[in-house]
Amino acid sequence: MNKWMRALLFGLLTVQLAACGFQLRGTTPETRLGFESIYLDAPAGTPLERDLRTVIRTSNTQLSEDAKSAPVTLRVLSQAQEKKVLTLNAQGKVREFSLTYRVRFEVADSNNKKLLQPPEIALQSILSYSEEQALAKELEERMTFEDLRRDAVAQIMRQLARVKLEQL
Repeated sequence: MNKWMRALLFGLLTVQLAACGFQLRGTTPETRLGFESIYLDAPAGTPLERDLRTVIRTSNTQLSEDAKSAPVTLRVLSQAQEKKVLTLNAQGKVREFSLTYRVRFEVADSNNKKLLQPPEIALQSILSYSEEQALAKELEERMTFEDLRRDAVAQIMRQLARVKLEQL
């Protein structure tokens, strides 16, 4: 009887999760790419390039070795990290920094026709600062830029999902 109760409870939980719209992270219909392969033209060895390759591979899209053999080319035009002083305390010491991560890219077909005009993604975060915690804040800054880069990759993938086969 205990075995049957567990099975029933598991079944009820499964039905409730399905009913509430729960879905595992990953490729969803809104982020599924509408083409089979893509050529990635990005600065080699950069964290952005590695993240884009990883996400494209997990989206069931092939990474092409040649721009002419792929129906779509994703070209990273520029990327930049900016750190600016946002606020100062009464003694003139930094209290907060503004961290900005910018990426410009374009999407073109095999004939170099632009499918998405060069958009710029600019993501910003505010980082509090304390001289007493300088090493910890340096690590927090690096982690914040990593999060901003991952968010930029997700936005790039959403824009790539807007490119449909009818456009090609």
